[in-house]
Amino acid sequence: MLKRNDTAPFDLLSWLEGVTYANGVFEDRKGRVRRRFTVDMNGQADGNTLRLHERFIFDDGERQERTWVLTRGTGRNFTGRADDSVAEAQGRFAEGVAYLASDLRLKIGKRAIAMHFDDAFYEAGPGLVLNRSTMSKWGIRLGQILIQFRKADQRSP
Repeated sequence: MLKRNDTAPFDLLSWLEGVTYANGVFEDRKGRVRRRFTVDMNGQADGNTLRLHERFIFDDGERQERTWVLTRGTGRNFTGRADDSVAEAQGRFAEGVAYLASDLRLKIGKRAIAMHFDDAFYEAGPGLVLNRSTMSKWGIRLGQILIQFRKADQRSP
């Protein structure tokens, strides 16, 4: 079990330990839904590190996988790295929310393009976290991703 960060009112890393399910949408910069997806996740802790494996299924049938290694830092800080990271992601805990800034290479057609993500994860009740992620390139907002995370025992029918 991951040691809880007792200085953070909402500890995202501890919350993600075990099995988690998610549903989400990607909206373009005009607010039009462009993609829908589901995610099955499994977080395994080892000391101050959480290994989070994500399996995405998109509405067009595309499948993607990503593994994050999230490491608890000092105070309310944490870092992360994924298979497609451009650099180490920087995170911090705040009152009822966790923030993560990351740069990932996304497959778009036959190319992999680096995109910046600013994530906010909100504790929204027992077994529920809401995530808003703003995606940008060269400082220009390209869209927003909205995701609802549920613990395994809270899965919707």
